[in-house]
Amino acid sequence: MPEITGCITAAFKEREGQTRISDKYNTYPLKIAKTFAFDYGQLGVYMMDASPGIMAGDRYEMSWRFDERSNVYMTNQSYTKVHPARPEQGDSESVRASEQIQSLTLGRDSYVEYMPEPVMLYKDAVLYSRMDVQMEAGSTLILSDLICPGRTQRGELFQYEHYENRLSVTYVDELIYCSKQRIVPAQQRLNTIGCWAEFTHLGALYIFNEQVDAAFVEALNLFMEQLLIAAQLEYGISRTYKNGVVLSILGHRVYEIQSLQEAAWQFVRQQLFGKMPLHVRK
Repeated sequence: MPEITGCITAAFKEREGQTRISDKYNTYPLKIAKTFAFDYGQLGVYMMDASPGIMAGDRYEMSWRFDERSNVYMTNQSYTKVHPARPEQGDSESVRASEQIQSLTLGRDSYVEYMPEPVMLYKDAVLYSRMDVQMEAGSTLILSDLICPGRTQRGELFQYEHYENRLSVTYVDELIYCSKQRIVPAQQRLNTIGCWAEFTHLGALYIFNEQVDAAFVEALNLFMEQLLIAAQLEYGISRTYKNGVVLSILGHRVYEIQSLQEAAWQFVRQQLFGKMPLHVRK
């Protein structure tokens, strides 16, 4: 198949208490499928990939701008499925890596919840993913991430070839968080202590806001401890350099991690912002 560069460029503006799309542009196979008016003047945005997934050599580029006081919830309609980097197993053709590049620019006092579906790495997949975030004073970003080891029902368990994921967050021109994740299953001992151990799926919830302090982190930790009394999952909470916290969850099943991510997200909405739970239908 020919290589494809799909893109979405969108801007959001608040007007009279309701956020709307002020500008957008997209190319196949990506597009904004639908928007909905949520409570608190929030705009719900659904992205769609019209192809079966990211094929070998494909590049997805997404650029999001959230103007002052804009209030947006974003998600996509299905998993980000990353296909093999070679046409066939054993093919001598060179590897054609796939890429996903995103940039988010949050204006003063903007509020963004970005909760995409998991990334599914097929056998022999290669994906380079990068997200760069620029935040102005008073802005908020709540971001989720979940990585699957392959199509486990087909016996694909860490059979992808290469995965790299980079996230950098700048708050008022100061770098407050930067992470670089590189997984090459054939070269790494992923089942050891200090790595994945017996777990197979990794999820994360990132919260960036000026109100994130030691008291909030302790409250989040107590909340997670109560949730995990009977669950066979592990979690960790780390504060960023400033104005942020990262909740990491290791488990064996997507739905278990997603359930904890959603519970933590609803806790954050209520604890920091006094918002009622948001139940998103798909």
